[in-house]
Amino acid sequence: MKLRNINRGLVLGGVLALGVVCYTVYENNQFKTSKPEIEQTMRDYIADMTTANVGGNDVLKSQWTDFVNEHYTDYAANDNENGSTKSELLEQINHTDTLSQQGNITSAEYDIKEMSINKSGADGAKVTMIYNVCYDVSKGDPNFFATSGINTMTSGNYTNSDNYEPSTSSYKAIFSYENAEFYLLRTSDGWKIATSSDYGYGEDYSFDDDNSDSVADESKAESEVISDSSLADSADSSGSEENSHSEEADSVE
Repeated sequence: MKLRNINRGLVLGGVLALGVVCYTVYENNQFKTSKPEIEQTMRDYIADMTTANVGGNDVLKSQWTDFVNEHYTDYAANDNENGSTKSELLEQINHTDTLSQQGNITSAEYDIKEMSINKSGADGAKVTMIYNVCYDVSKGDPNFFATSGINTMTSGNYTNSDNYEPSTSSYKAIFSYENAEFYLLRTSDGWKIATSSDYGYGEDYSFDDDNSDSVADESKAESEVISDSSLADSADSSGSEENSHSEEADSVE
């Protein structure tokens, strides 16, 4: 009788273990099919974020608000999680004074260099990215939206030029993000960002008259130029696709 009970326990344990393995394999396969959608979600995110920073001071807050509502989902982060949530970003935007700033971003160019997509939980994904953004600034040090929230340019700290005048000098601001992290959730409206962050970035400013090719690498994997005068139209994208990597060594392309 005892042997029979032991054998029954072993059988049930084996069935349970097999079920767990099968479910894990199924979940991983389902996630693999979602990778192209997640990748496109992140490409759209960077493109739209760059666009949201272009324009006069009177439209920035509304553009940032629309951007956050479009790409983020409501999420209550716990104390052990890093990154900015939708509610935190909207609060930052609400308390940021853009009308008093002098100058604005007139055009922008972005360059996605690397993207890594990995499964995180049952309906989540972790994305890490390396990307650059170059902004053409009319003058002064405007605010701009980044993955960690609202930042302010500091051009005056990066020039030794005797001709630099904060109130009149135009320049290019180049930001290099080497470790931007995103936690995404699958929602009824597709994949949305729950938290976003960046852990330090390179900051550089170019004040030369002839600096039209200032975005870091000339061999850009993907770039898009967005001008102030064409915000109402769809911007043109150029370049080839980058390679995306995951811990499972699967390509997202």
